[in-house]
Amino acid sequence: MRPSPAPRATRSVAIGLVLVTLLAGVLACDEPARTPRPSPSLIVLPFSPQPSNTNGPTQTPGASLATWPLGWDLSFCSMFEQAVIAQQLLVDVERAMSEGDNHDARLLADELVQVATDTTDLIGGLVDWPPARGPVAGIAGLMDLGARAGTEYHSWFADGRRAALRRARGLRTENGTQVPTTNTELTDLADLGLTCPNTPLVLEAPG
Repeated sequence: MRPSPAPRATRSVAIGLVLVTLLAGVLACDEPARTPRPSPSLIVLPFSPQPSNTNGPTQTPGASLATWPLGWDLSFCSMFEQAVIAQQLLVDVERAMSEGDNHDARLLADELVQVATDTTDLIGGLVDWPPARGPVAGIAGLMDLGARAGTEYHSWFADGRRAALRRARGLRTENGTQVPTTNTELTDLADLGLTCPNTPLVLEAPG
């Protein structure tokens, strides 16, 4: 007995499935091949060694400048400018005398007493700042010697007593021996950041 033919609808569905399968294969051949993604374990990244946070020397921060009480630097510089003048006057008294100009020398001596005394008063008004105690005390000592020397010079010019001139010159010499120490302390103060406009932190020493 011959088998009966498949119904028309069944044959149409079968033919359609075959065509879809063939079309999908053709499209797959036309698409570019995909590059497989590498496994995370195979990815190699460039690496630059970084310094450890715990190994090796640590960077030393730069030295910070000192801070002084508000307005202290202005007061100090006003005082220091007068101290510079006092030291110059102490030098100039003997210079005028060596040139035979006793009139000018006497005026310079009297001015020395006044300026040195005024400087001492300004020192007394300075607020205490520990890093400056050394140089301030040194300047105070120089002003005391300068004022006393000026007074002795005045006595010499007024009375002509040789003893007064010897005392004046002795005080002048003592002043000169103390200037280098004070200048060193002033350099230390400058290293902390202190500056005075148009006035270097250095005092003249009478020779």
